[in-house]
Amino acid sequence: MKGEIKEVLSSGQLARLIPTVADSKKEERATSSLLAAFMVVPEFTREVLGAAGAPTGKKIDTICYTEVCFKTTDRNKNCRPDGLIVISSHGKKWSALIESKVGNAELKKEQIEEYLDLAKDHGINAVITISNQFAIAPSHHPIKITKQKLKAVELFHFSWLALKSSAVIITDNKKIDDPEQAYILSELVRYLDHDSSGVSSLTKMSNDWKEVYASIQEQAVLGKSSSIVENSVISWHQLIRHLALELSIKIGQPVTLSLSKNRLKDADTNFGEDCLQLVEKNSLEADFEVPNAAAKIHFHADFLRRTINFSMKLDAPKDKMRATASINWLTRQLRDKEQLSTVTLRAYWPRRTPMTSAPLLSVIESPEVLLPVGISDLPSHIEVARVVDLMAKFKGVRNFVEECSSHLPQFYHDVGQHLSKWVAKAPQVKEKASDQIAVPTFLSGAEDIVEVQGSDELGKLS
Repeated sequence: MKGEIKEVLSSGQLARLIPTVADSKKEERATSSLLAAFMVVPEFTREVLGAAGAPTGKKIDTICYTEVCFKTTDRNKNCRPDGLIVISSHGKKWSALIESKVGNAELKKEQIEEYLDLAKDHGINAVITISNQFAIAPSHHPIKITKQKLKAVELFHFSWLALKSSAVIITDNKKIDDPEQAYILSELVRYLDHDSSGVSSLTKMSNDWKEVYASIQEQAVLGKSSSIVENSVISWHQLIRHLALELSIKIGQPVTLSLSKNRLKDADTNFGEDCLQLVEKNSLEADFEVPNAAAKIHFHADFLRRTINFSMKLDAPKDKMRATASINWLTRQLRDKEQLSTVTLRAYWPRRTPMTSAPLLSVIESPEVLLPVGISDLPSHIEVARVVDLMAKFKGVRNFVEECSSHLPQFYHDVGQHLSKWVAKAPQVKEKASDQIAVPTFLSGAEDIVEVQGSDELGKLS
């Protein structure tokens, strides 16, 4: 940031934990409380803003302002960001402008681009937007911004739910030693939980979701660049991020979306590949990564069959003599028959042997039902899956969100939290071979045999 704060700001006030603004100004209240928490709780600041390039060292000094006005040039004289964050660490400064929305208010491209220009003029590192909209990763923005604007200033986005999730995980895992800081963060969570804060979760898909569903059911040809496909994929990205955050809050650990390096690096690539999959395969899919879980949770939405599928695929044990022993290794981990009546087991085999599947309860009773005829190989992988037929609910913009929000945590509860990876046994020290030479049986009656070590003579008889 160019110059000291007093030199570049014409107005602005320090963020307050309990802001003295009208109750109707929900946006200002939420923003001020959040920024105040950043100033007081360094662990929270590192956890959130580290993803936006902020310093994460042991010693950071954070100062935040709200309703800031800059001494600006004519092109951005009307800009008034909701906040400004400045973090100092070891003599270096990092800064970011904040633009926030609450309730149903959505971010606007023109306003964001104005703030990017403002940040560039004043040497500010980043612009951070906050709203009830979701993004797969902080670097993937829900609004398509002109790339030219992003050459000098970075752009990041956080949903309010993502911020609440981070605060919940930090408090649940007792990462803060200072009791006052822990209290302040818990109060922020309590505030963001309240309806009056204007913070909300995802409640429905785009209206274009219905049109895409109808087109696929009628076997119509869809274009990957059509507005209904693009809007449906945007909704899908919002949904899977929402699901990851909700599961994070439930288990008290950060659940992330697993993306390839290319997808994570380039939001356009990620978006384009999902649009292509929707038109070519009539489906969308995502992988959730849960800390220390046995495998990723794969989520697959099939428009043609009107189903949502959740599955976890594990490496099968390699130290078994029989395929049934490999299968039993997994089924022993899942024994609650009441909750597992809708779970299927799939076995994958080496070479060209087709995958086999059967209901989990049937496999528990008789693991042989998964064995291919005439095959003696061990399975390479074993997958646990639950397929939910939504029928007409699949096209419902609210029903689809409700069903997915219910079934993902239920699958993790019934299956995911009980599974463990197969781990090969550690190699053991081999017993040292005896240096004695065995006595031939025809000499077993001799009484005066002299033991000879190594390859020496056997001995002499008396």
